[in-house]
Amino acid sequence: MRRIVAILLTAILLCRVTSAEAAEKGLVLRASDLLAQPFIDAAKSGPLTANQPVTILQRRGAWANVEAGGKTGWVRVLNLRLEPGPAGAARPGGARPSGGNPMSLLQTGSSGRTVTTGVKGMDEEDIRNATPDYAELELLGTLAVSADDARATATKASLKENTVDYLDKGRSRK
Repeated sequence: MRRIVAILLTAILLCRVTSAEAAEKGLVLRASDLLAQPFIDAAKSGPLTANQPVTILQRRGAWANVEAGGKTGWVRVLNLRLEPGPAGAARPGGARPSGGNPMSLLQTGSSGRTVTTGVKGMDEEDIRNATPDYAELELLGTLAVSADDARATATKASLKENTVDYLDKGRSRK
């Protein structure tokens, strides 16, 4: 499991996804703030109200750059829902949504798929067409700590080490 999480996190940090989804229409699910940058602590550009229509300009991991009420900014993908469209309709750039349902990209709740916030808004085609960003990889390397430092920090926080065996291929936890 740790290996899968590490691979997904690395892929997200190394990849720049093209904005084939540009100019999609959506709705805000719950009131939130429009932010100047795709960061939780970024400056606020203005408020977004529930059910407010937005134009999705770009996606970056768990964030979407949107235009709403004449302002542009960033909002979490989990706060958005795509407006319904014809099933299997091509997105700008010719890309087709996975499963033929454009709503599947921003659905929340039980959708029959397991998703994490880090890859919400990305489909298999986006991941396959992604390219490595070596500057981000170099930055990632600067964030590493030694195993001894990690253990010392965990000990100070009263955390206990736990080893989890990998599942054999084809075997489930059940």
